[in-house]
Formats: sequence, C-alpha cells, structure tokens
Amino acid sequence: MTRWDVPRKFLSGETAIVTGAGRGIGRAISLAFAHAGATVVLASRTEEQLAQTAAEIAAAGGRAVPVPTDVASKGAVDRLVEKALAETGRVDVVVNNAGVFVWKALANLDEPEWDRIIDTNLKSAYLLVHAALPSLIAAGHGRIINVASIHGTVGDANVVAHCAAKFGLIGMTKALARELREVGVTVNAVSPGSTDNKTRASEPPAHVAPLKEKLNAEDVAGAALFLASPSARTISGAVLDVWGGTHLSIRG
Repeated sequence: MTRWDVPRKFLSGETAIVTGAGRGIGRAISLAFAHAGATVVLASRTEEQLAQTAAEIAAAGGRAVPVPTDVASKGAVDRLVEKALAETGRVDVVVNNAGVFVWKALANLDEPEWDRIIDTNLKSAYLLVHAALPSLIAAGHGRIINVASIHGTVGDANVVAHCAAKFGLIGMTKALARELREVGVTVNAVSPGSTDNKTRASEPPAHVAPLKEKLNAEDVAGAALFLASPSARTISGAVLDVWGGTHLSIRG
C-alpha cells in the first residue's frame, strides 16, 4: 500500500495541470492525483526534477506529461495548456503551486527580486487560469486549486513580497469563485503552514507529533486531493488552512 492508494479512482479520465511539480508540494500533489486516476501534466522550469516526478508516476502505473515551463511567461504557459489539450484533449483541474520564497527585509529587497516573487507566486496563477479557462468553461465543470500560504493571511517581517503575493492569491481565489459559480468551475485555495518542501521520499516518515512538527508535502497534497474530489463539488471560494494548529494559542 502506498500513501496515495485511494478507494476509488475518482479522477479517472481527467487531466490535471500542476505547476511547480518537480519537487515538494507540487510533486506530492502530482503523485496523489495520479493515484486517483488523473493524467497529470507536470510543469516546472527544472527538467531533471520533472523527469523524476514523471518516472515516479509511471512506476506507480499512472500517466504523466512533463512540460518544462517558465510559469511567469505567457507564451510558455499558453504552450503548456496547448500541450495538455494536444495530449489528452481536455483540462479538468488546474493547480497553481509554483512559487519562490525569499527571506529578506524590504529595505534590502531589490526590484528584480520583488518582480520575481510576485510573477512566480501570483501572476503565474492568472496566466494559467486565463489560458485554461475556455476549456474548463466549455466542459461545464472543473477545479482550480491555488496553493497559498499561512503568509496569505498572516503578515510577517522579512517576507513582505511573499505576503503580498499570497494575500493576492487568496483574494483572486475568492473573487474568481464568485465569477465562475454559474459555470460549474470551483475555485479554492490550500494554505500550508511551515512545510518540508525539499525532502524527496516515496513514503515520508511518520510524524511523532504531527501537530507540533513541520508538515510533510504529502500533508498538503491530501488537502488538494480532497478539493479535487467529488466530495468537494459544492465547495468554492474556500481557503483550507493546513497549519497543524501552530497558529492557535490560549489566552486567559
């Protein structure tokens, strides 16, 4: 049994595009969706990591289409969606997961760094949704899942640009959910807390104290898998916090 054995292949016959799919949360989401039966179109700038994720999916009996993509480039994202349609004839699920994280005081953050953070974390979501939306609307159903962050609702020092992007992504999620409510497309966000986004293991070690330790990427993937499932068909405009309770405190 693998962690992503599911009782029913509820994504069978569907196509999911996942950005940032080469490692961490994006890789874990891709594996989870493949185990649920989807053909997963993998997007990332790093070809070697994409190939590794695709190989893992193939080894588990799934199908992956790796497409090296600069998600901040409109032309590259348009080609990504065109490739997905050419290979599978459809797009059912879009997961905007690609992101960069820079820990630096605003006074030391130069304009190119600011632009890179905003473009990768926020503009990329607009580009992919804009490109995929005609297919989603034509099908009369679809799921858009944005991977936000605890810094999308909680501001913190030294991550001003990251917060600006993730707050914006959550705002986009809520507004777009309202915009698409009558065409059968749901729009939701997963908001991870502190997550180990680097460890690459087929079976992550079990937590000794899961609500006290840093999350595994698979913990976040489980939330995305739920939002793509039939059980979430009436959920739209939601932000699913996967914080491990680290934001909670008791005050007398």
